[in-house]
Amino acid sequence: MKTTLAVCTTRAGQTSTSWAVSLAWTLAEDRSVALVDCDMEGGTIADVLYLPTAERGIANCLGERPATASELDAQTVAVPGRPNLRVIPGLHGTFGFDIVECLRRVGHGLRGLGYETVIADLGHPLSHPGLRSPRAAGEAICSTFQRVFFVLRDEPALISRSLDVLRGARLPRGEIVICQQRGRALRRVLADSLSRELPDLSLRDGWSWDERRAARVADTGRPFTLCGVQRELSL
Repeated sequence: MKTTLAVCTTRAGQTSTSWAVSLAWTLAEDRSVALVDCDMEGGTIADVLYLPTAERGIANCLGERPATASELDAQTVAVPGRPNLRVIPGLHGTFGFDIVECLRRVGHGLRGLGYETVIADLGHPLSHPGLRSPRAAGEAICSTFQRVFFVLRDEPALISRSLDVLRGARLPRGEIVICQQRGRALRRVLADSLSRELPDLSLRDGWSWDERRAARVADTGRPFTLCGVQRELSL
């Protein structure tokens, strides 16, 4: 069965793109994966992986009519070292639509892509400058994707802002992944706060952020491998 996953955050700089890339890289060890850069404020996945785009990208599918799966697939770029992984590069140098309009144009095509797993990095779609309704945005995301993950850094000030954004969206469902940079004691406090404030969103085991590993990714274009993620997330 095909699995469609959305990866989001509530504001830039919370490592959601790094997690999405690492998740796609890990799952592509033994299945076909399409990683789609749908960050409407400018995507960086092709830059992270050092991919030559040859003018391919999601921008070519944001026309007036909905894009087909074959049109989206024609925009994919191969990833060296991962033959099972293809990437649709994101926007460069321009803003795109809010997520409701974006998914109206590409959502059906994403669901039709012929890969075992489709992962879309949506950036921070609930705080896009042109967003008219956070609730409509959340509903559009949840109706397009089978699983929706929000990656949040364990910075208290960022978590406070994230709670405001997620409460405003009133998401019907979703899963929170905490990017751990601080101690376990803080994680427990944050977990209690998230469970209390957002009881409809489940909390998943976080991922540990290591600056030295992140620097190696930046130098090599080879992402983290997320050990045990298939079991932890039931993928």
